[in-house]
Amino acid sequence: MPNIVIQDDKVIRALQVILDPDTDPARQAAFADYYSVDVDDFLGWCEELRARIPGMIPSHFTNAGNQAEFDAALNDADGAVVESLRFGEEQLAKAPNIKIVHKFGTDARNIDQPACEKRGVTVATVRRRVNVAVAEHAFALMMALAKKICLIHKRLTMESLHEIGFPARLYDTTQSPGSNWARVSGLRTLEGATIGLLGLGEIGREMARRANAFGMRVLYTQRNRLPEEIETPLGALYVSADDLLPAADFISVHLPMNKSTENMLDAAAFARMKPGAMLINISRARIVNQDALMAALESGRLGGVAMDVHYQEPGSDNDPMLAFPNVVLTPHTAVATRRLGALDMEEMVGNLASVLG
Repeated sequence: MPNIVIQDDKVIRALQVILDPDTDPARQAAFADYYSVDVDDFLGWCEELRARIPGMIPSHFTNAGNQAEFDAALNDADGAVVESLRFGEEQLAKAPNIKIVHKFGTDARNIDQPACEKRGVTVATVRRRVNVAVAEHAFALMMALAKKICLIHKRLTMESLHEIGFPARLYDTTQSPGSNWARVSGLRTLEGATIGLLGLGEIGREMARRANAFGMRVLYTQRNRLPEEIETPLGALYVSADDLLPAADFISVHLPMNKSTENMLDAAAFARMKPGAMLINISRARIVNQDALMAALESGRLGGVAMDVHYQEPGSDNDPMLAFPNVVLTPHTAVATRRLGALDMEEMVGNLASVLG
């Protein structure tokens, strides 16, 4: 029975459900419900996956909520899975039986890979498909704002365009072209525009790659600058928040929610933004101060806002943001199909099984 210590992340917990059939039935039911959007029989899928890796079934799991709990559980560990917790020489000294450390992601800088290699411990990573999907959603929201897609969707008549304030009328096509007879003003082009990424973690990096493909200038800010070997392929320039806000045409939030980031974008931050800048938030709503956001919308300082995360979920028909034509809101769907999450888990199980099974 492999002993696996995992960082107690709500997504990583799926590994426990997959590899330990004796997991608390309430947790199994919760994950079956969570995956049911796209995976009709999640528990049946788990059984099929277990049949391919009999040497891993059942695995024993210890869920560690912090670094101290994680370190304390390593004595009997054959494998470990971390997202942000450290794994280095100190942890290796506490883990005489460890054979594999799996990063839940691709940025394994929190793992001392040379020390692991010296001990013969495998370090595995996974490019999370869900992170790719979230970045795609953020980019789609940015494009929807730039092109006013949600505002003009299905507005194909003069009357419907007049209803939302556009002076639609045909041009004299005997003399000039006829495009944009709807006379929709303020449409943006991404090429040559500057995107400011608040956070260049794994989702932020996926966003930067897409921005590069569209010919955008990429700025980022976060607590610590990243190494040049990460920045350079992404074409990302590190700047302070004070320098990023007035320079960015589009600002996209990719930070974790904690005491240091809550209300990070406040009234002072909005005042520093370039007039007409557009804000995209697929991270956590309360990184943006709600009152300051509403004031920036009401004043017209913001060119638009798109959010997939909200101050209240489910939302309300009385949400004041619904009244703004330059606001795009989606119901926390950026993670896309649950099958992506299942594929992430399947890849991680395969990596663990290749060493422990």
